[in-house]
Amino acid sequence: MAISSNYAGFEAVDIMLEAQKEEDTLRLGLITVVPNVGYKLNLRNLDVTLGVADYSCGTTPATDAVDYSEKVLTLAKFKNEFEICKEDFRPIWSGESMGASAFNDQAPADISKAIVESTASKLAQWFEDQIWNGAGTAGTMSGLITQFNADGDVIKANNGITAIGAAVSSSNVLAVFDAATAAMPYALRRKTVNFIVSPDVADAYTKLLIANGAANGLGGDANTGLVYGRYSIQTVNGLPDNTIVIFEKKNITLGTGLANDADSIRIKDMDEVDMSGNVLYKSVFGGAVGYSYGAEIVHLLTTVA
Repeated sequence: MAISSNYAGFEAVDIMLEAQKEEDTLRLGLITVVPNVGYKLNLRNLDVTLGVADYSCGTTPATDAVDYSEKVLTLAKFKNEFEICKEDFRPIWSGESMGASAFNDQAPADISKAIVESTASKLAQWFEDQIWNGAGTAGTMSGLITQFNADGDVIKANNGITAIGAAVSSSNVLAVFDAATAAMPYALRRKTVNFIVSPDVADAYTKLLIANGAANGLGGDANTGLVYGRYSIQTVNGLPDNTIVIFEKKNITLGTGLANDADSIRIKDMDEVDMSGNVLYKSVFGGAVGYSYGAEIVHLLTTVA
């Protein structure tokens, strides 16, 4: 029967990968993605302290000039599973497709793929939300915003930025952008950074530009996206309202089990097991997101007082 074979391995992984790439964070290439992580991923950091001094003969090498450290991402592993009664398919597909047998021992060949694609799309949306908003509790990842809020090194309201205490609007969005960029440390200013905002912030900026005669509401050429000064603005639907985040791409890493055989989507005809007449759907996947240098991340939630 078409539905009884495992819909797993690379074909299913490809579907999940393609679905995830449709979500903003991966589609725009905003963070570094490391696939094939079995369990843990080390984010290695290295910092050199200069010991510049006036020249003299001999050597006076500094000690502890190189500092090594690392953060460990531990993949959280999740599953999603449910059963469907095959009889429920009969009113939807023709009798010919289902076959004449009352045991429903035939099914349309595209059922497995349809279920996988639909569920993969919803899992991708879930994954995108978890990257930013995961609470780190049961059934969730520890998302970036949860980590930012707990990290005293991350630059944010009342920690390197004077609190704004108001929602973003077209009347204050420039002041918000000014506050966020002014808080960037020198090390971050020298790099190519991602300047990402929630949809409501992008809308407020667009309204301001339109009110001031900018072509198509874009901050630069009409063929470009939103621009603020030298920064290209990217909109991420997964961010909560009134949020701006600035960081270097390589500073944030998503470790995932996708693209290895630990991640699969399977559809199993349970008549082969217990004659229940059901189809079992099960997906298994894992992920963890984190960053190396909190002091090089700006996270501004403007409603914080």
